[in-house]
Amino acid sequence: MSTRFAKTGEAAQRPSYRTIARSIGLQLREQFERPEAEPLPVDHVDLLLRLRHKERERSRRTA
Repeated sequence: MSTRFAKTGEAAQRPSYRTIARSIGLQLREQFERPEAEPLPVDHVDLLLRLRHKERERSRRTA
């Protein structure tokens, strides 16, 4: 989709908001088709495990 519009009849050349939103949505779905099917990177898993460990330590101290 082009962002340039003709100077004459400019309003007639512009795509509608709905058309633009649909196009963006389709492009995002193509790029990030099924993010839940992608495995978590190892460094993210490590960070999540460290966070969970800290949460457990903190809850034991306050209990």
